[in-house]
Amino acid sequence: MVVDKYIYLLLSILLLLIWSVFFLFLKKEVRRILIKASVVGGLAGLIAEFWYFKDYWRPPLLFGDAKIFLEDFLFGFAFTGIAATIYKVLFKKEGSKHEKGHRIIFFVFFVIGILSLLLFNNLLKINSIFVSSFVFLILSFMMVFIRKDLVMQSIMSGILSLSVIIPIYILLFNFISPGYWDKYWLLANTAFGIKIIGNIPVTELLWYFSWSCLAGIAYDFYHGNKGEA
Repeated sequence: MVVDKYIYLLLSILLLLIWSVFFLFLKKEVRRILIKASVVGGLAGLIAEFWYFKDYWRPPLLFGDAKIFLEDFLFGFAFTGIAATIYKVLFKKEGSKHEKGHRIIFFVFFVIGILSLLLFNNLLKINSIFVSSFVFLILSFMMVFIRKDLVMQSIMSGILSLSVIIPIYILLFNFISPGYWDKYWLLANTAFGIKIIGNIPVTELLWYFSWSCLAGIAYDFYHGNKGEA
């Protein structure tokens, strides 16, 4: 169906609109976090799809078989920026300096995450959406174990990000393209193909929550900014 080709792009554009509102109203320091997190998220989005396209989903894309997909970058850019700053936006937190940043530990965690994905997905063939989601949650737990003042910020970032994405998914997948996931989701008609609130896959909500828990505290953990316990 022709409309399906534009769904992923439309998702990215809707998130970019929300991102733009954040950008306009954020203070200078938090705006800097938004931009940095978004760039990292955009690049991560390009890389991550090498795994997700293999065993999780194969959506139709604007430029078909291009090696680098516009939608992946735009989606990763917009959503990661939102997830990284939504707690600060709604609770007016600027992130004052707390302690020396955990830069080395952060990069160790990053390496652990990549190795886990390679081990559990590439070698053990566990689906990439589950591996990545649980890696995000475990890394979030490890960060808040070291920085307990970031616990609430992590959890609320996950919850608040879900409150942003669920209405968008209801619009796109309950009204505009109700059969989208049945056609392009590789877990459809399997034991893991569970959908709620109409046509929203549970695996999608798991991914959004887990990534947001991590993205919502990664910058403050890295730089040593104070959270709110």
